Amino acid sequence: MQYQFCGALHKEGNRTFIPIPFNVWEETGLKGNIPCRACIQNRCFECKLIPKGNGTYWIPIAKRMLTVLGTQEEYEIILEPIESLTRINHNSPYAKDNPIRKITGIEPISAPRGNCGHSCVAMLAGVPLADVIDLMSKEKASWSKILEALDYYGISYANKTVYPKGKAAQLPECCIVYNDGRFLLWFDGAFYGAEIVVAAKTASYREIIVSA
Repeated sequence: MQYQFCGALHKEGNRTFIPIPFNVWEETGLKGNIPCRACIQNRCFECKLIPKGNGTYWIPIAKRMLTVLGTQEEYEIILEPIESLTRINHNSPYAKDNPIRKITGIEPISAPRGNCGHSCVAMLAGVPLADVIDLMSKEKASWSKILEALDYYGISYANKTVYPKGKAAQLPECCIVYNDGRFLLWFDGAFYGAEIVVAAKTASYREIIVSA
């Protein structure tokens, strides 16, 4: 089903979004990370909506999209929930009920800082870093790209990213952590991806569901 509405750009930090002017839970019956196809001024792209709580969601707007949209007070938008994103997990041989592997341990992978997100995915999937770079591209990873790659490998994760906001975080058994400008993997009481980690610099983390 498609939803049509008008929306305005909203900046938060160095990112740009368009808030959706209705309760997505109530209108669509969907919750969690919702993949969608969005068309703005007849320019279409796929994304995962950003949950802001209680059914409020924002559409993330990439910088390349900003350059072609121009400056307007409002934009005409068509939003269509889709089953999954096609950029990475299209034709994946894996699924949440058929993941690439059961995560019982982690083999460390050293990677340049620019590939820190890629290395987290590679360690979780148990595949070479080069395979993940081919899948995600060489561009610096973002949360959305990492989650798409996890979807490709059938690796389950929590519905929400946690933001400690300077408070001490009680990390779950396994999670990807964004700390001091880099992505790290936390598993069974240890960090992978850096020798020294300052816990207070943890900006966010997303739990990885480890099979019992």
